[in-house]
Amino acid sequence: MKKIVALVLALMMVLSLTASFAEEEVVTLKVSSIWSAETEANRAPFLKTLEEFEAAYPNIKLEVEWFEANAWKETGETLALSDSLPDVFYWNAGGVLWNLVGSGDILALNDYLTDDIMARMEPGLLVDMTFDGKVYQLPYTKAASMLYCNTELFDKYGVKIPETWDELIAAVKTFREAGVTPMALGGGDQWPTNMYTDIIALRFAGDEACRAAYYKTEGATFMTQDWIDGMAAFKQLIDLGAFPEDAASLTRDESEVPYFAGEIPMYVHGQWFSGSLSPEMQQKVVAVKFPAVGKGYDNQYMGGAAEGFCVSSYTEHPDEAFIAAQFFAENLSKNGYIAGAGLPAWKYDFSGIEGLNPVMAQIKEATSTADSMLLWGNTALTGEDATLIGDTVYDVLTGEITPEQWCEDMETIFE
Repeated sequence: MKKIVALVLALMMVLSLTASFAEEEVVTLKVSSIWSAETEANRAPFLKTLEEFEAAYPNIKLEVEWFEANAWKETGETLALSDSLPDVFYWNAGGVLWNLVGSGDILALNDYLTDDIMARMEPGLLVDMTFDGKVYQLPYTKAASMLYCNTELFDKYGVKIPETWDELIAAVKTFREAGVTPMALGGGDQWPTNMYTDIIALRFAGDEACRAAYYKTEGATFMTQDWIDGMAAFKQLIDLGAFPEDAASLTRDESEVPYFAGEIPMYVHGQWFSGSLSPEMQQKVVAVKFPAVGKGYDNQYMGGAAEGFCVSSYTEHPDEAFIAAQFFAENLSKNGYIAGAGLPAWKYDFSGIEGLNPVMAQIKEATSTADSMLLWGNTALTGEDATLIGDTVYDVLTGEITPEQWCEDMETIFE
């Protein structure tokens, strides 16, 4: 009898220790996201991702706080001042990311990035999340500037979808002669104009030179013939009447109305525009890379990974925080693409899924083999520099300054 009692007591002790050990193994992470509004395209995909994470990692509990994007940026910057950022959080890439990296608030992830993880990620996306060889962020989506062509109008007027600059100029002239405005542009909002000038500059100057200028690295300059030629090419489009006569006063939304109505054949914009196309327009529009200019940079893209998930450098649970950040990035990539919220930054077989946006699928296919992807100038630059590139490009659009003067004005960011 005593042996039975002793055995029971021993078993109870083991169970007690096991329970205690299990309790100690449960880790709670604080997470911040920006999709607080029900209308946010990524809210539902992220909620699904959270459910998938909780099922996959029951020992990691999440305390998620939701913000509006601008509110979180201000809150995050404030929290960083007191080393109080959450364990895992959403943040923008490029210059905005560098501000927190420079202040030591973000954990470098290199030690966690196995070959298997890297192989599952789309190529070229960590460039704007990497500083001095250290990776500080994982992307969940990628952006890309594309040339959206309405095939119905191209067929009607016998115009070839342009693959080279000469073909683009020929298309612009043919459409103008037919009384058709060739390209949509809402210059009143400034940044849509940057969509044009950035990709043209990339074609003429290349990723290395553009990246150096936008990140203000030593020796960078806008005072080269390639930069001047790029802005002169944009001026050529203006002079040929490629854009609406009132492009400088149109907002982005206003400028897109005639495109949606099938009246304008071409538009340079980000991948998100494909999500605004009606099912009918999705069958008429193709998204292609911007034409080549003969410099060898025709497979480089503006866009890239502009946002993702970070781990704070002072988290008490770095291993679990990385697991969460990586899971969020990879699975929100999948869920977001299926929902039509954005391009995937991670590889996944979507072949068995019906109802995907065909134009978004074209962009996904085109960018999957990109040589490089570079953040837009007004995203890579920060503060007054970002404002300057918007103001000066607008001045070129309105004829206030010449391409050479634009380069001179932009050169002042290095002073």
